[in-house]
Amino acid sequence: MTDLRYIFSQRDDLPDALFSMQGNSINTESSPYLFSNASQGAVLGFSTENLDLGYTSPSLVILSTTKTAELFAWLKTYATETYPLSQFGRVVSADDFKAVESPKNTSNIYWKRPDRWSSIVIGEILAQSDSDPIVSILPLSRANATFSFAVAKSAVAHRNDSVTDECIRRLKILSSDKRFLDRSLSLIDINPVWRNLGYLWDNSQGLEQLLSLITAPSNELFESPHVTARNTAFTELLSDSVEHRVLAFRNFLGANNINEKSYKDDSSKAFDIALAAFLVGRGTSHVFLLKESARLFPAVYVWFGLFAGLAGPIYWDIAWARAAKGIEKTLNSNFSWTESLPCDISWPEYLWIASIDNEKLIADIPKQLPKVLTIEVFPGATCQLRMKSANPIQQNLDVPIEKPFEESVFPQAELVYDFIREFIKVSDKHKLGIDVSTIGTDNANISKPTTPAKRNKRNR
Repeated sequence: MTDLRYIFSQRDDLPDALFSMQGNSINTESSPYLFSNASQGAVLGFSTENLDLGYTSPSLVILSTTKTAELFAWLKTYATETYPLSQFGRVVSADDFKAVESPKNTSNIYWKRPDRWSSIVIGEILAQSDSDPIVSILPLSRANATFSFAVAKSAVAHRNDSVTDECIRRLKILSSDKRFLDRSLSLIDINPVWRNLGYLWDNSQGLEQLLSLITAPSNELFESPHVTARNTAFTELLSDSVEHRVLAFRNFLGANNINEKSYKDDSSKAFDIALAAFLVGRGTSHVFLLKESARLFPAVYVWFGLFAGLAGPIYWDIAWARAAKGIEKTLNSNFSWTESLPCDISWPEYLWIASIDNEKLIADIPKQLPKVLTIEVFPGATCQLRMKSANPIQQNLDVPIEKPFEESVFPQAELVYDFIREFIKVSDKHKLGIDVSTIGTDNANISKPTTPAKRNKRNR
């Protein structure tokens, strides 16, 4: 991690410190634990490289866990330009700072390498797509809007299962926030996939290893006597004959439509359909087979991503390989407190906004993307959430309908319209060879033809 130096800034001095107005000569400490019970403020962390250059803008803002709400309220009232704090650097609570700096635990529930996670992220992108998704044209930027990407970042960056569990807990809070659009996938659907990502895979054993994922829990997920028939269908899907595998897949889907009651939940059905599609194509090439099933069971895509992640690149088609490696590149980065993280607000700021329940606080946040709020759920892990309204503060307001101009607003309008009608008539008569000098110009003559006698009388 980057070497940092720290100071404690009192609340009244914090705005000047954030805008680097305290001068170049500041007395910094090597320890970040500078909070006192009686004082209100924040600990600011400065990169030693920046300090050597005379650049005193903080890279890190550490907040006291107990006095955060009071500090945010004071800054929003008396130093509005400092809202949100995340515009200056990474904002974390003292507890999160300690959790990241503490020694890593030895548990291995979540996969701590980026290679398998990228396939899970692809699966969630496919599941969240509004239209029929195609892997080859998926925008990789959508990875930032998936729950799996945030969990992957926390697992890879910190390699601490307790940190990853805390990240998931916070995602549950965000998923229940009614200000954000609902998702087709719930965390209940995805969590089993995350926990199976660390399955021990032996490349020499081939795809038969995937069947071991369904052997142990079969009695819990399915009612007898369908368990035997189900396992037989998967065995047929391992045939070397393409025709046999395709026929087995069709029979499998037909049997599942008939015996829907054999499943105790939708998750197990999604698991089976995804595994069948992966086996029939012997890899990711037949992901299109999930299109129809995904309308009822969107979790099929994340399970399919799990199988792709476990099996590895040897079973990826070109489109999947390109997308997976593109996402893996963004996951494969070391965590640093001073890294420039693309987020709108931090987790402490979100908690404060949620507790106040003032939609104007969200409307006032400068956002990187329209209609989207990017939150750093845990240090190093961000998630994009789409707002239900582009401007939440106005979502319940009646927008007046703009009325057309009335004559009182534009009194010359009728004269202009008369002139246009007259001009069109003159043009038409000119085309027909009629003497245009016989055309009158006043409003009365527009409604009925003018005779030569009347015209001569007016001209005398």
